Amino acid sequence: KKGQSCTKRPAGEYASLLLLCASADVDLCTACDRRATLQHHRAMASRRLLCLVALCTIGNALLAPTVHRCSLTNCRAKSGGFGATTNKAPSKKTKAKAFTKKQAQLEADRIEKAPARCPCHPGLEYQKCCAPCHAKTTTAATPEALLRSRYAAFSLELPSYLAATTHPLHDDFDKDTVAWVQRLAKGLDASYFEGLRVLAQESLGENEHEITFEADVRPKDSPE
Repeated sequence: KKGQSCTKRPAGEYASLLLLCASADVDLCTACDRRATLQHHRAMASRRLLCLVALCTIGNALLAPTVHRCSLTNCRAKSGGFGATTNKAPSKKTKAKAFTKKQAQLEADRIEKAPARCPCHPGLEYQKCCAPCHAKTTTAATPEALLRSRYAAFSLELPSYLAATTHPLHDDFDKDTVAWVQRLAKGLDASYFEGLRVLAQESLGENEHEITFEADVRPKDSPE
């Protein structure tokens, strides 16, 4: 009885434990000689009690993590021990989705706060020149317009637009767009883009156009 009173859990959770306790009790009783003295019987009873208490204590420790509102469970959960709830690290897909959302908002803010004059040409207004391409409300109408919108994207640090307007056959193209945009962002943050001059251009076919240009780029850590 004392062995059962040391726990306050439903009997169903202790099926295996009670079988183990009963087995130990039978073994000890068998070892007791029927002709032993009363003192010997008392000694054996004490041994049985100690055995049951020890087994119940072990069972309580093992079963506690599965019992609702168990103080031992709460203690282990707080300490991060056995039975504690572990937080899984976010998956690669989840991280990529979070980065893409954050980067899109960051670039939208940069487009909105861009200077009045377009980085590709000091004589043109940004909102009428490259902003529509960057905001994806339109696409570049000519090869020169595409070149200028890409240069302006370098200047305003819009890596997502640069990735989106790179041909799949180009050496810089990367199927892992998220990793690519992250690399571009780090590179753009290291330089100033201070001017673009289109020197010459020539159509080489239906889907090919050649433009010769000069761009002024200065590392941010260099003296002015």
